[in-house]
Amino acid sequence: MNPHDDAMVYSEGTAHRIEWNELPPLVRNEIERRLGAKVCTANSQRGGFSHGMAARLELDDGVRVFAKAISDDDGLAPMYHAEADTAARLPRRVPAPSVLCTIETAGWFITVFEDIEGHHPRLDQPNDLVAVLAMVEQLADVLTPSPLVGGATIAEDYGPKLMCWRQFAEHTPPADLDDWSLRNLDRLAALESTWPEAAAGETLLHTDLRPDNMLLRPDGTVVAVDWAWPCRGAAWVDLVSLAPSIAASGLDPDPILAAHPVTRGTDPAAIDAFVCALVGYWEHNSRRSAPPRSPKLRGYQAHSALVSREWLSRRLTWS
Repeated sequence: MNPHDDAMVYSEGTAHRIEWNELPPLVRNEIERRLGAKVCTANSQRGGFSHGMAARLELDDGVRVFAKAISDDDGLAPMYHAEADTAARLPRRVPAPSVLCTIETAGWFITVFEDIEGHHPRLDQPNDLVAVLAMVEQLADVLTPSPLVGGATIAEDYGPKLMCWRQFAEHTPPADLDDWSLRNLDRLAALESTWPEAAAGETLLHTDLRPDNMLLRPDGTVVAVDWAWPCRGAAWVDLVSLAPSIAASGLDPDPILAAHPVTRGTDPAAIDAFVCALVGYWEHNSRRSAPPRSPKLRGYQAHSALVSREWLSRRLTWS
């Protein structure tokens, strides 16, 4: 879920990633042994906000793969394990890269994916947006009900994180909080409290759809990558979670939500509640210290809070 446009936010250099040559030699050797070929070049993926290795590896046998790696003692390691586990169990009809193998060696965890040729879509480009919206519809169709046994609900995974307006209301709100939010703080906290029930459902959700977590292939179709935060909830949640990126690209999300099959029948109050919770989360987290290897994360969150708050205020028409 900085005052730059959306394309700049998702461009190169958002994270200081571990490079291929920074992996311990034992780890690199084991990856090459499992792949059956030597790595000729490693092109690091600079987008996103996590710092583990994410690189396109070109092998000396002509094969190209995409690999992610993280140390087992890194705080992000559970996220990398969750992504590998989820991606490996997705039905083949899901537009997502296949997992070729996972490797655990010398205190490191590595996932090797099929390499997807393509680039991040631009939501301000009509053809790109159409392709993204088609992918969202396909995800909801294939993943309802969730094909994976068990797993947390969205309320279980996100409930404690998406209650930040309540924290602001019960304690002292930030000194630099905008006037609209200060005037409506109690109303925002009350609206936020309704999102867990509103977002309940049995669809397997990605929950982190952003342009840098998608690839637009040469054939015009889009795949979703980075399945690190899966949970079960209402089918409309993923598109509403993407809507702040749509707003950041200069488009009004409301006509899109009104027309899209996943959201057009959704109670507007449910969408309001979930967007309200997202705005509160971003308002809170954007004021935290920046992670050392992800210096642009807080700027992204501040920008997301701004565009989403402006969108929410238009929907609610509160003074």
